[in-house]
Amino acid sequence: MFGAKINRQPGPINEDALQMLRDKKLQKFSEVVTVDNEFLGTAVYLHLRQDDINADLKLYAAYLDVANLKMGVHFYVPTDFIQEYDTEHNQVILNVPFAGVQAENWDREPDFIARHLHKIEELEKPEA
Repeated sequence: MFGAKINRQPGPINEDALQMLRDKKLQKFSEVVTVDNEFLGTAVYLHLRQDDINADLKLYAAYLDVANLKMGVHFYVPTDFIQEYDTEHNQVILNVPFAGVQAENWDREPDFIARHLHKIEELEKPEA
């Protein structure tokens, strides 16, 4: 359809987010919320792409695997869309609203993960 608007997030927004998560030692099961304070789920893993990276084509370098047991889904959030990791509240804050997460279909497993073209990076285990 000519003139149709394509739903496209600008990217990358925060290329340093992955390093920030590593530096702050992101803990497994940290709460993940959207910028409009909607609970998305809990952090499980980081998936690192091993093939081509191109943010303009939405082929991001790393994704945070977020499990939502209540909804029975996983969200695969490109780390470029992480605003902050609040260590005091053990909370990852995205820089997009929940509607943006839905619009981007981040509840679908990325192709590179389904084809096993990734490396899983474990998150820090929470202290007992």
